[in-house]
Amino acid sequence: MDRSNSLVSVPSNRISLFRSNPRESQLNNAEQLREYVGPTLAFFTLGVLTLSSPVLATSQTPTCPPAPTTFSSVLNAQTRDLSTGLFCIDLIPTNRVGGASGNIRLVRPQSPFGVAVTAQGHHRNELHFSIQGLPDPSSLGDYNTYIAWISPLSLYPIEKLGTITNGLHTLGEVSLNKYIVLITAESSNAASEMSGPIVLRGRSPSSKLEAHDLLAIAPAAEIGESMGMENMVTDNWSAPPMYPGIPMLPGVMGVRPRTTPYELTHEGDFPRVVPHKLVQLRDGETLDLFAGIVRKTIDGKDLTMLAFNGQHPGPLIQVNQESTIFVNFTNNTPFPSAVHWHGVRLDNQFDGVPGITQDPVAPGATFRYQIYFQDAGIYWYHPHHREDIQQELGLAGNILVSPEAHNYYNPVDLEEVLMLDDFLLSEDQPVPFGLEVSNYAFMGRFGNLLLVNGEPTYDLKVDKNQLVRFFFTNAANTRTFNLSFVQKNRSASSSSNLPVKVIASDVSKFMKETMVTNITLAPAERYIVEVRFDQPGEYALVNHVQGINHRMGVFVEENIEMGTISVSESPTESDHHQTFDRLKTNEDVVADIEQYRPLFDQPVQHNLTLTLQIDSLAPAVEQSMLFDRAYFNPVEWAGTMPRMNWATDANQIEWTLRDEDAELRNMDITWSFKLGDVVKIRILNDANAFHAMQHPLHIHGQRFLVLEQDGITNENLAWKDTVLLPTGSTTDILLELSNPGYWMVHCHIAEHLESGMKFVFYVEEE
Repeated sequence: MDRSNSLVSVPSNRISLFRSNPRESQLNNAEQLREYVGPTLAFFTLGVLTLSSPVLATSQTPTCPPAPTTFSSVLNAQTRDLSTGLFCIDLIPTNRVGGASGNIRLVRPQSPFGVAVTAQGHHRNELHFSIQGLPDPSSLGDYNTYIAWISPLSLYPIEKLGTITNGLHTLGEVSLNKYIVLITAESSNAASEMSGPIVLRGRSPSSKLEAHDLLAIAPAAEIGESMGMENMVTDNWSAPPMYPGIPMLPGVMGVRPRTTPYELTHEGDFPRVVPHKLVQLRDGETLDLFAGIVRKTIDGKDLTMLAFNGQHPGPLIQVNQESTIFVNFTNNTPFPSAVHWHGVRLDNQFDGVPGITQDPVAPGATFRYQIYFQDAGIYWYHPHHREDIQQELGLAGNILVSPEAHNYYNPVDLEEVLMLDDFLLSEDQPVPFGLEVSNYAFMGRFGNLLLVNGEPTYDLKVDKNQLVRFFFTNAANTRTFNLSFVQKNRSASSSSNLPVKVIASDVSKFMKETMVTNITLAPAERYIVEVRFDQPGEYALVNHVQGINHRMGVFVEENIEMGTISVSESPTESDHHQTFDRLKTNEDVVADIEQYRPLFDQPVQHNLTLTLQIDSLAPAVEQSMLFDRAYFNPVEWAGTMPRMNWATDANQIEWTLRDEDAELRNMDITWSFKLGDVVKIRILNDANAFHAMQHPLHIHGQRFLVLEQDGITNENLAWKDTVLLPTGSTTDILLELSNPGYWMVHCHIAEHLESGMKFVFYVEEE
C-alpha cells in the first residue's frame, strides 16, 4: 500500500511513534462509502495486506455466529461474548440486499509462536468468509459478480480481496490495525477499482477502539479533585514516568497505590556488578551461587540492584544433557528467596517453590539443589518468591544444556545466548515496589529501558556470511517482545528484515524448521533461531510492536533498537548457506511426538478459564477501565496506562485460573494424576474479563504440546513448558505427566502470579 509517513526519532531504546497521515480518497462513490460506513477516523500505522486467490473453504472452516440482520440483533451483537467478537466481523447488508448476511472469521495463520504478527507488530489474520442470501448480481443492475474489498478506516487506499459468492471462502491474509471490509456488485471479475453498489460491509473488531468521552462515562477520571481519594493509604510514593505522548486525566493522575513503597537501600559498600561469565560444569560438579546486592551504572545512572554472583545476568551455566549438578545457594538479599530452575524436569524437591517444594531460604541462609538435565536446549533460573521485585532487580540467569548427539543442531559459526529484559526507571532510580503486596497488578510492570544481557546496548561483530545461532530468553516481568533483525540504511523500497530460521523452543526442537521474519517471545519463553548475515553493513536487533492509546482510541507504534550487529566486508571461510536455506524435518522430534498422536483427539479432561476479579478500585481507574472493554488487543504489547496500572495491587486484583469442571479457582484447585498420565486441557483466556490480556502460562516440571488454538490445528509441534495465550483465545494442550510430586501452574507475568494466578497439581508415583 502507498503510505505517507512521518517518523518521530528518539534515542535508542526509547519509544518512537510512527504516525500515518491518510490522504483524501478520490473515489467516485466516496459519499456512498461514508453513508454506509460512517465518518472517517484518524489512524496510526496501517500494516500489511497480503492477497491471494480466492479459495473455497472446507466444511470444517470455523464460522462466526450468524450476522445480525435487524436493528435489535445489532444491539444484541454489541453485547455478545467478546471472546467471539475479537475474532469475528459481522457483515451487515445494505437495503439493496436485505435478505443477505455474512460474517468473517479472523483465523490466525500457522506460526511457531503463540501469536502471529508481522515484523512491525501487526496481528496477522486470514479472512474466512461465510456468505448467505446474496441474489444474482444481475438483479441489481448491469452487474455480473461480487467482489470483496478492504480499506483502513480512512477509506484510502481500497484494495481488492477477490471475487466472492454465497458459501465459504478464504481471501488472503490481512495485518492492518483497523480496517473495513466491503462487498460490492461489479460488472466484471477483472475490476480493479470499486465502482458498483455496496451490498455487505463490516468493521474489524479493533475499530471498536475509539476515543474516550470520559466526562460522560468516567467523571471520576475527568474531575479527579474529590473522587477516588479514599483509595489513598499513603502519599509517600513518587509518581512513575508517563508513557510518551499519552497524557492522563486529573482523576487518574491523582490515584496512588494503597501499599507502602519499597526500594533497596542505597546505603552500603556494595560491590559493582560485572558481566555474566560462562561456567561449564561436568556431571557431579558443584556451583556456589550467591544472591546479593550490587551497584550498577546504566546510562550514567548509579543504581542499587540484585545479582547472582555479582553478575548481570547471573552466570551462564553450561552442562551436558543427562548430567546432574549441585548448586549451593546462599541468600544474601533482604528477602526470603529460592531458585526455580525454569523448564528443567528435575526432582520435585529441588524445584524451588517456597511453601510447595521447600521452605523459603531466609536472608543469610543456604540451600543445596541437585539438578538433573534431561532435555537439551536453553533454560533459565530465577527466584520464585516475590519475583516481581527480585527478578526485576536482576536475579536471573541462563542454563545452556548441550545435546548428547553431536548433530542435534545445524553447524553454525557462532552461538549467542541473549537474555531479554526491561527495567523501570523514574528520575534515574528504579520505581519503588509495593511492600506488603505487589502493585502493577493489572498489566504487570512494564519497563521503560530495554536490556540485552543486562545492558541497554548489545553489540556483536561477525564476518560476512557467518551463520549465528541465537538462544533467546524473555526474563521481563510482563513485556512480550517481537524481535527482528533489520539492516540499517536500507532503501525503504526494499525489504530490510533478515530471514530468521526457527529451530527450537522451550523443551525441544520443532518437528520442522521454519523461516520467519520476526520472533515473538512471551515472558519465560525461549526460542532458538539461526540468522545468516550475508551482506556487510550494520544490522539492528529491533523490538517492534503496536501498543494502544486507549484514551484516544488509536494504535501507537514502539520501534526500539536493542542492539547492533556489525558485519565486516571479509567473508567467513566456512559456507553454511545451503544449511541455512534448507528447512530440515527433525525426525527425532517427529518420532517422539508421533507416539502421542493417538491421544490428540481424546476428550478434553480439564477446562481452565483465565480471568480476574476486582475489589475496591479507585473510581477513576474503574470507570476508565470499563470504557476500555470495547476492545482488548490480543497482546498488550506496551505499558501505555502506567499510572492506573501502578495504582492497582494484589489486594484489589485477583487474577484467576478457574477450573470450570470443579468450579474452583487458583490454590483451591485439586488436580491429581498418576505418573505416566497424558491429559488434554482446554484453556480459555476470558475476553469478557474486567481487563483482559494475554497470559504466558507456565507448568512446572513437565512438558506439553500445543495441539490447537481457536480450533486451528497446530501442524508444527515442539515440547513446551510455557505457552502464550492471547486475549480471547482457546488453546488445547496435551500435558505429559512424567515427573512425580507437587507442581505449580501459573501465569509468568510476575505481578499476576503475585495476584493469585496459580495452583498446584499432584502427580502420584505408582
